[in-house]
Amino acid sequence: MPLNTSPHRLCTLALAIAGSFSATAFAADPQQSTTLEAVHVHASDTHVTETPAVQVRVTRDQLQKHNVTDSSDALKYAPNIQVRKRYIGDPNAVISGRNAGTLQSARSLVYADGLLLSNLMTNGWDGAPRWGMVAPEEIGAVDVLYGPYSALYPGNSMGSTVLIHTRLPEKFVASASAQFMSQDFSDHYGSSGRYNGRNIAATLGNKQGRWSWMLAVNKLDNNGQPMQYATAKAGGNAKLAVPVQGATLDRNPNGTPRLVYGANTIEHTEQTQAKLKVGVDITDHIAAQFTLGWWHNHAEDRTRSLIRDAGGHPVYTGVISAFGQTWTLPTSGLAPFATHETHALYGVELNGRFDNGWRWTAVGSKYDFLRSQQRTASLTPPVGAVGGPGTVADLGGSGWETWDLRSSGPLGEQHMLYAGLHGDRYILDSRVNNASDWRGNADGSQQSAFGGRTRTYAAYLQDVWSFAPAWALTLGGRWEQWRAYDGLRANASTRLRYADRQRTDFSPKAALSWDFAEDWQLRLASGKAVRYPTVNELFQGSISANAIVNNNPNLRPERDWSTDLTLLRHLSNGHWRVSVFQDRIADSLYSQTDITVTPTVTNIQNVDKVRVRGIEGEIALTDVWTQGLDLQASVAFNNAKTLDDRQYPLANGKWFPRIPKVRATLVADYRFAPGWDASLAIRHSGRQYGTLDNSDFVNTYGAVSRFTVADAKLRWNFAPPWTVSMGVDNLTNEHYWVYHPYAGRTWFAEARWDY
Repeated sequence: MPLNTSPHRLCTLALAIAGSFSATAFAADPQQSTTLEAVHVHASDTHVTETPAVQVRVTRDQLQKHNVTDSSDALKYAPNIQVRKRYIGDPNAVISGRNAGTLQSARSLVYADGLLLSNLMTNGWDGAPRWGMVAPEEIGAVDVLYGPYSALYPGNSMGSTVLIHTRLPEKFVASASAQFMSQDFSDHYGSSGRYNGRNIAATLGNKQGRWSWMLAVNKLDNNGQPMQYATAKAGGNAKLAVPVQGATLDRNPNGTPRLVYGANTIEHTEQTQAKLKVGVDITDHIAAQFTLGWWHNHAEDRTRSLIRDAGGHPVYTGVISAFGQTWTLPTSGLAPFATHETHALYGVELNGRFDNGWRWTAVGSKYDFLRSQQRTASLTPPVGAVGGPGTVADLGGSGWETWDLRSSGPLGEQHMLYAGLHGDRYILDSRVNNASDWRGNADGSQQSAFGGRTRTYAAYLQDVWSFAPAWALTLGGRWEQWRAYDGLRANASTRLRYADRQRTDFSPKAALSWDFAEDWQLRLASGKAVRYPTVNELFQGSISANAIVNNNPNLRPERDWSTDLTLLRHLSNGHWRVSVFQDRIADSLYSQTDITVTPTVTNIQNVDKVRVRGIEGEIALTDVWTQGLDLQASVAFNNAKTLDDRQYPLANGKWFPRIPKVRATLVADYRFAPGWDASLAIRHSGRQYGTLDNSDFVNTYGAVSRFTVADAKLRWNFAPPWTVSMGVDNLTNEHYWVYHPYAGRTWFAEARWDY
């Protein structure tokens, strides 16, 4: 379909193309399915449809057909995407995509109605988006953007950008649901069992005149499987050794022998989420939305000894004998801990439009760690389980603030222009104090502290030029000024400061699209992204001889030059897409050991050159072979290699960690009778490594596994307001790892009422 040179027609076409991209891993084309049912789309949301990149849309209708316990499940079947969700209620569910592994959380962005949920204070397993701030009941649709091809987003978009659109009602709405989960977990170490949970949710909303509002409440109570295992090395005083039974002789992923004697981090989590959104049409051309979110988490992480002495009593510490050898158990190897967190999200959005076709948006947000404490015992059970000495790690007061000013509109007959300003600030304050009772207050001396601030100002400009029929050229650029300041590191007696830093970068973007035949499009996109170091990466370390060591506060930012060539074909009942991509990343930030110095140093370092190449294919079809059968499938082949690592040359030429060689999904949804539908989905992740030198070859605790997992769900809408469903994830009870064990076979039962 040729492009019309009228800017209004161009904008309409852009929305149509974006809609067709949205029907990927989850849905058919929007002409064939419901997408934003009962959702009021704000101006800030509509920017997402104007990106010159691969885009995937997850609809609310599709979410309801699959097993969903939190908002991260919206990405479960997206092409070439994996969320490291280890158990239901996991607060560390990091996104992995084309060029990012599950320890590179700062290479993705997640927004909810324009409010940032990504934790960019750190980059790693603990930097997951704050999924708990959006309950599944709120979601109207989710868009996923691939690559840094839009100037509208910061350099963290070098991987994936996820935009969650929540619902504001057009009339009175109410819903309630109860979901029950039961996991059948098994391992090779003796901690198998059944772990159960429940999830209760409700929403209430209305629109009255110019005002609309929605309140969503969610309560999760779940028991997770063991996340870690206590291990021991051979050695110790054989005369003091206690003979035990129940231990498992095992190997590390690199083949080194070890003894597994206990299970750690068996988490019972209770999470409460509440969200109030209020919208008002101030005038016919200006609207506002206010958001107040609250999330609370109380998690008890228990431990379990798997070994018994001759009298049948559990053994937690000391020297033992097993398998004809002597082993020494670490003093705190089975020490329990608990987490207490209360977070708040504040957001305001103003958007408007002018009669000449221009529109504007102003968005401000603040994410506040009101309380964030991890309390760890110093002693093992039975004493440590009920109290005793320990430590309290406190992140209270940390968080981030963002603001954005955006404007877009036609410029002449052939141009659509986008311009904006952005600002953000990240605050990290981490303190560890001793406690006489680890379950009580931190009443002891300070053990350590570190923290700091980063701030970024940005301005962008992007133009879509319809310079000829069937052709469109997008050119843009983003200017960013970044500053790191107030960095500090302290131990029990010394407090040291880091020097402030500042730098400025420019990131150009370009894309050329050609509708070379009816229902065919070819698009080439290229862009640069600059991902600045996080506070945690810059200011972690330790103090030795009155100096800060084991860190590098002069880390360089990651710089990604990314290219994507996409062929898209629209069909009468769907579409298919093939994309070829490449990322050339300089100064990739990763934890490694500098083996070029003596003694060696292990910390966050810059990896000189990493290259990721790949090809993705996906297809989405509705009413295949028979009425009511929808199919979506995707496959991606990734080639991620470390090309040059001067500080750890053993990595040169090796596969970059935690990016699988193959990812694939297959989803079938079948409406086989009035009120009935069923789904079957398969997720596959191929061979990957957990180390830079690819030395891990044993599929065991600590490894990163290949896996193939099947999920299913059956749903029955037996009366207009009532729906019941049964489902299962990991149907075949696949046993696989992402350092920690993933969940085993998990059954779901749900009943919901919608008004």
